[in-house]
Amino acid sequence: MKKLIFIALFTSSLAFSQVPKIELTANGIEPVIINVDVKQASAIYGKTIEWLEKTYQTPDDVIIENLENRKIGIKDIEKTVWITNRIGVDVNYDMEYTLKIEFKDGRIKIDYTLGNFVKDGQQLSTTYKDLFKKIDGSIKYNYDGAVAGIEKKLNTKNESLYNFIMGVNTGEDW
Repeated sequence: MKKLIFIALFTSSLAFSQVPKIELTANGIEPVIINVDVKQASAIYGKTIEWLEKTYQTPDDVIIENLENRKIGIKDIEKTVWITNRIGVDVNYDMEYTLKIEFKDGRIKIDYTLGNFVKDGQQLSTTYKDLFKKIDGSIKYNYDGAVAGIEKKLNTKNESLYNFIMGVNTGEDW
């Protein structure tokens, strides 16, 4: 029984270890390359289109670029990337983002461009750059939760796409 549990944990960790973690810095997010083994670019593209249809309520509204088998661009708002407490009231911040996915045989390139924050449906003039100190690029006091929240949301999105392309069952279907 212990061996079975070990194998299950090891196998599930392998699925997630294939997806490089993104990190938010004062310069933004560096693009990541995800290997998807023996899949052809056209098959990866097809699975990505299916993922978009399952992930977004109206995929046609978020797709801004679609070069078949080569590249897809998405522009959307990620909900509740971070919650802060202001004078005893929880405030949710959403964030605009653009996601470009490029396809090659056996790999995809994921590139995020982050936009402004949105609060209560109103676009703010605040961007991710405002979370960092200008001199040394470190996170400003009290914004570590914002950076962690952004990274978690975008890494979860990347893992979801990878799992869908690879056919990894995450236990959500029953």
